Amino acid sequence: MKDYAQPLVDKNGNPLKLLEAASHHCIRCVKKTYALQQVGYEMHGMGHKVSFGTDMYETYQVWQNEKQFKNAIKSYINLGVTGITYNNEPDKPVIWIREVINEMGVQDKVKLITDLHDLDSIRKNIIPIDEREMFNSSDGLIYVSLPIQEITNKLHQINKPNVVLYSYCNRGVAVFNENDVPNRRHVVYEGGANPPNDERLNRDFSYRDIYGIIKKIVEMGNEVHMYCGNFTAYQTYNSTGAVLYPPTDYTKMMAELVKYKYGLVAFNNKDGKQNQVNYTLTNKESEYLHAGLPTLVCWAPETEKHVRKHGTGFVFSDVEEIGNCSQLESMYFDVMQNIKVKREELCMENYIVLVENLYAELLGLEKKGIPDNIQKLHDFEFKV
Repeated sequence: MKDYAQPLVDKNGNPLKLLEAASHHCIRCVKKTYALQQVGYEMHGMGHKVSFGTDMYETYQVWQNEKQFKNAIKSYINLGVTGITYNNEPDKPVIWIREVINEMGVQDKVKLITDLHDLDSIRKNIIPIDEREMFNSSDGLIYVSLPIQEITNKLHQINKPNVVLYSYCNRGVAVFNENDVPNRRHVVYEGGANPPNDERLNRDFSYRDIYGIIKKIVEMGNEVHMYCGNFTAYQTYNSTGAVLYPPTDYTKMMAELVKYKYGLVAFNNKDGKQNQVNYTLTNKESEYLHAGLPTLVCWAPETEKHVRKHGTGFVFSDVEEIGNCSQLESMYFDVMQNIKVKREELCMENYIVLVENLYAELLGLEKKGIPDNIQKLHDFEFKV
């Protein structure tokens, strides 16, 4: 087996050239890219616009329509890219990539992976035609959780290579002084939140309607700070009593998170009917971990299981149980000791080999070896 620390190489002995394509080039794309670059791969990117982290790529192309997208894919294949990952929704661009690969006759040389951050079959309980075609067009698949892998493989009768990769942070993304931890205060929430007056969003993505949750946590005596991923939440959540910040650069946000005592993961899912929340792990859980914050999690079953498994926070069956957090003081030190270990273990660099081995399998290359200590982490992380 190949050396874990060395990249997979092409027939000329050069590290593979890989492409991370997306519509919204989100932080998960950036996390994977950074880890792959550390191993030695030549990384390229595509997205609807220039966003955080896209300056790290060897090249980055912005596309606005099908014609531009397909022409960009052609140019990357001509450049020597042999591994393409398309990230998330909409599903249609995966079909476009397959059309380009087939038209160029490079099916044996270029392989297409789809990283399935969100699926309508999970989130909305429907199977759009584009989703079915997306699965048929992909050579391999990356899922964000074990339940979604199991459910989706059965639903779509998947028999092609697929792996699970959680949305880990990169090692060293947040730096803080351990001596400052006793001075931390308050609860922080980072991520998206539906504005309370948007009926369409609150109907279609009701789990992100957290206005009432934030208001309740404030009313129970907590000072809550919100780093909202969408400007509409920044504009509309002030009346909850929380302290609001506009959409913030990722690096700056991570540097800000280390000031707080607890990180909140709570969704509008008290009835347990929101499968997107039931089965998915969030970016924010990992970001709190790497900022050294215990996670307060409620009404998010898959996150609850992960937090319990690693001892990185506190799980509640109802938001009212959170109270003013004073009851957590006696357990805080033990959780922080776990976090000190887990933030070194649960990082993208320790799990990116899953993506490398998926590419190796698809391209007919020898898979890489995994050191014993990393193998033990993998065995524990993905043990059901």
